[in-house]
Amino acid sequence: MKESIVLTVGENALTQLDLFRKAADHVGLKLHKGRQEEAFSEPIREYVLDMEILAALEKYNIRREDRPDCRNEIFTLVDRNPHVEVPGWSPSNYWNFPLLEGDKRSFDLRITLYVDLSINREKRGIVLIPRALGSAVSAVDRLPNFRMFKALVEYDDDAPEIAKRLAASDGTIVVTWTKIGLGGIRRLTDLFTEYASDNEAVAKLGMNGDIFDPAPYPHHKQPSGELFIPEPVQPKIFDLWRMQLDEYLSRFFT
Repeated sequence: MKESIVLTVGENALTQLDLFRKAADHVGLKLHKGRQEEAFSEPIREYVLDMEILAALEKYNIRREDRPDCRNEIFTLVDRNPHVEVPGWSPSNYWNFPLLEGDKRSFDLRITLYVDLSINREKRGIVLIPRALGSAVSAVDRLPNFRMFKALVEYDDDAPEIAKRLAASDGTIVVTWTKIGLGGIRRLTDLFTEYASDNEAVAKLGMNGDIFDPAPYPHHKQPSGELFIPEPVQPKIFDLWRMQLDEYLSRFFT
């Protein structure tokens, strides 16, 4: 009788979204939305940029620049600090703010702070990246986002603790697997690569989705997408895959 192991999402198998939620909970964030490889938090602070805050930003060399081409309909803040030069690309280092609806003299000077989360296998965990979103066009590059985030948080004595931690960092914080009780967790696909051990024939059998259960690749029998397996479950999966391969081969060599 063919044995099997039931992978239950949220228990002995975790999705990327599960991992993002655990990392967010660990640092006191609420997850807003998860994507295939990334997620982002609920807003953690919103600032209306009055004269006092704009003066504080100037101390960080984030300052207003006139946009004569926009007929005074856009208020632009630019990070005038040095940037990483990418050949053929201009830095995305500015925020545009539109006029308030129905008001031809005042601008919608709102900046919202939130955090991007992404899985980083080399760092063995989830990386938190600070973002500063304006009311219209916003900077995309990481460094200007970090500088704006840092300037606003250091101005605000009552900023949330996670915001202060990020502002005091080098631009990212890593929530390691160990910190969220998942030391040794690995992708199911990586486990199968280790199991196949450079055997191309076995690797091809894994690709067809019929021999191995749990299927090692997310496009086979995994509606929740890519799965991550906690360390205690991994030896059981290896044992099961070995048994399934032996059973498959026995059909041709007995």
